[in-house]
Amino acid sequence: MLVVTYIFLVSFIPVIGAFALKWELSILPEAWTLKNIKFLFEDPFVLRSLYSSLLIAGITSVLSTTVYFLVILYLFLRERSRWVSTFIEVAVLIPLMLPAILLALAIYEVYRPTFIGGTYWILVAAHLTIVSPYVFRNLYSVAKMIDMKTLIEASRSLGAGVLTTAYKVILPNIYHGLIGAMLLAFAVSFGDFEMANLLAPWQYRTVTIAIFQYFFKNAWNASAIILLVIIVSVITSFLVAYLSRKAIARYIEVVR
Repeated sequence: MLVVTYIFLVSFIPVIGAFALKWELSILPEAWTLKNIKFLFEDPFVLRSLYSSLLIAGITSVLSTTVYFLVILYLFLRERSRWVSTFIEVAVLIPLMLPAILLALAIYEVYRPTFIGGTYWILVAAHLTIVSPYVFRNLYSVAKMIDMKTLIEASRSLGAGVLTTAYKVILPNIYHGLIGAMLLAFAVSFGDFEMANLLAPWQYRTVTIAIFQYFFKNAWNASAIILLVIIVSVITSFLVAYLSRKAIARYIEVVR
């Protein structure tokens, strides 16, 4: 209980700091203000960074979910050898095993000479890499749970083509998992700092970079930006949990 309380307090100190005007030698701020919240809607750099984060996270979530949905279909559509499935499962986990700075430098060297070098698309490419373990494992687990292989075989045995099977059979059963994976990818991309700090072009600096820069200027303004990130993260987490429960309920309904 003490550990949970400690984690809760440490996590939400920035929430209190977002409303602080003076906070030095006391448990709670000595003076309160709403100027830090007002600052979020008035500072051009914060607004631009928020737009950049939403744009990049939105593109990353849609692309990653689409790509890995197709990968899942590839794995289940026909009987694949065991090593193919194992290779893909291990490959998508590699970003979790490597330091973020190493991935960022590798992506920079690969894409710098291309047309996406110097644009926000290079950050999208980086985020597609770091969200891959979460999106793939989420979709793969849901596909196993709904027994996608049996659904595909039943559909194909009735004469349905690949597109018809994917659109009319698989999607209605997996869409909760797709939305959950999309939200998870959005949250990971929105909260990334390491990749963004190394790869984001100056006109597309993200909200986490804004936190880092304002922390050295005004800690309370930085706390207000952190509050914004926490709100987005909490909402996303609740939606993912809700959709996960819906996916499980859907599976139980199908089994019955």
